Amino acid sequence: MSTPRPVAENFIFCGGPIRTLRDEQPLVDAVGVSGGLIVAAGSRPEVEACFPSSGPQSPRAIDLQGAALYPGFVDSHTHLGGFGLRLSLVDLDGVSTMERACRLVADHARTVERGRWIRGGGWDKNLWGDGRFPTRHDLDRVVPDRPVALSSKDGHAWWVNTEALRLAGVTRDTPDPPGGEIERDARGEPTGIFKENAGSYVSAVVEQPTAKDYETCIARAVAAAHRHGLVGAHDMEGRESFKAYQSLDEAGTLAFRVWLYVPADLLGRLTALGLGAGFGSPFLKIAGVKAFLDGALGSQTADMLAPYEGSGGQGIETMSAEGFSQLVEGASSERLAVAVHAIGDRANRKALDVFGAHEGISRAAGLRHRIEHMQLLDPADIPRVGRMGIVASMQPIHAPSDRDMAARYWGAARSSSAYAWRSVADSGAVLAFGSDTPVETMDPLQGLFAAVTRRHPKEPTRGPWHPEQAVSPLEAVRAYTSGAAWAVSAERERGTIEAGKVADFTVLSEDILSIGAYPVGAEGAGRETRWSALSDAAERTGELLLRSRVVATVVGGTIVHGCL
Repeated sequence: MSTPRPVAENFIFCGGPIRTLRDEQPLVDAVGVSGGLIVAAGSRPEVEACFPSSGPQSPRAIDLQGAALYPGFVDSHTHLGGFGLRLSLVDLDGVSTMERACRLVADHARTVERGRWIRGGGWDKNLWGDGRFPTRHDLDRVVPDRPVALSSKDGHAWWVNTEALRLAGVTRDTPDPPGGEIERDARGEPTGIFKENAGSYVSAVVEQPTAKDYETCIARAVAAAHRHGLVGAHDMEGRESFKAYQSLDEAGTLAFRVWLYVPADLLGRLTALGLGAGFGSPFLKIAGVKAFLDGALGSQTADMLAPYEGSGGQGIETMSAEGFSQLVEGASSERLAVAVHAIGDRANRKALDVFGAHEGISRAAGLRHRIEHMQLLDPADIPRVGRMGIVASMQPIHAPSDRDMAARYWGAARSSSAYAWRSVADSGAVLAFGSDTPVETMDPLQGLFAAVTRRHPKEPTRGPWHPEQAVSPLEAVRAYTSGAAWAVSAERERGTIEAGKVADFTVLSEDILSIGAYPVGAEGAGRETRWSALSDAAERTGELLLRSRVVATVVGGTIVHGCL
């Protein structure tokens, strides 16, 4: 199931457009590879001159046959262990009614041996008409005698049945933990919904996958990533996935670049062992630590400056400003970057405030702190992102997926500064795009489509949502390549096609930048007219992205998916 490690060999890729993503020489005819590294990029004669013309070291030509070769795409926010696990659990993603979800749970339960937990995820109450949270009684009707635990699509809530509630020892007298909520009915009884940190009551008792399960799941996820043209990922998983990655790496079968952001509660262990950012191998590195400041839009747990529409609630603060400040100070002193989940405008402001308070030590250590998701910013906070050098780790597919929820819970006024890629880029911030898989598809072509059109690839004829926040195709591709490299301080070794960098490539059937070389930057800044999601170019680029497919994925000079 795992892919063998790339083997050093000399190649020249040619016969199709090669997009280097460099300002100088952005389009070349050939790229030479030796020992897993790029030797040269330019005309074919120029590249051939870098190799012996005969003998065992002479390069083998690989004909792209008109396909377009790009720097390898990297997903800057994944949960690959969760993706792999979901393949073996009941999958409720996209299920449009609670009744249908319960039927699928019942069907899956019949395939699971007695005594085992029924596990799954992907449910989204916002697809179920009235938008209410389900209850344990809904599950009890289909599985009354075995524990059921189902995570929500956004990963910020658990839905369990009464048997699972019993095993967790949760009663009406169980207190809500800091940063979490046990939903209760009018009588004060738990309904079976656990939000944010309250999920720890469930995770403490739910049946956990074995180490071997995780290795299998990670291997499946990597194979899927290769099929989507991904050469690497910034992974936000826990210690179990870390161990699985290590096992695959030590076995020489991890043909995939992984930068890990480990849970913040492991900071003490990392520092005790002296494991700082960059520690690891060419395929597996520690990048930093991951923390959460709030929840998610779908469960109305994102931390807001003002209440949700039609509600008095303002979400859940999962970590205090003081706690986050201590984390940033501690991580920075150990030269570890912090990646922090922040979705609501209050959570994003808190992240910026705390990062700003520690800006001196962070800059001195050369750290690139990042905000994950950054879905809603108060307009006054947007300029701070670029000014402070915060990496904007954003997931384009979230915008068209969430547009109806945003209108429902945030309203039109606040939504105008939601998923504000254009405004954030104009602030001077580096964009690093990803998927948040398994919450959304890891397919970068779908992410690119959303980024340049502000539409969903499954609804290509629906009008763009806040088209003024679209980014150009060039900016979007850079956010999956050079932006992803910058986010983990790897820009010297990857992100563009030039001599000395790793030979990681994504080969596509279509040259997705062929419609026009739309520049980065605001109109009137000595550049051409800025990109518009309403333009004919956006329409044609969208069509190009929808029909494009991954021809091959190349890691370290070796084709790990496809055929050339």
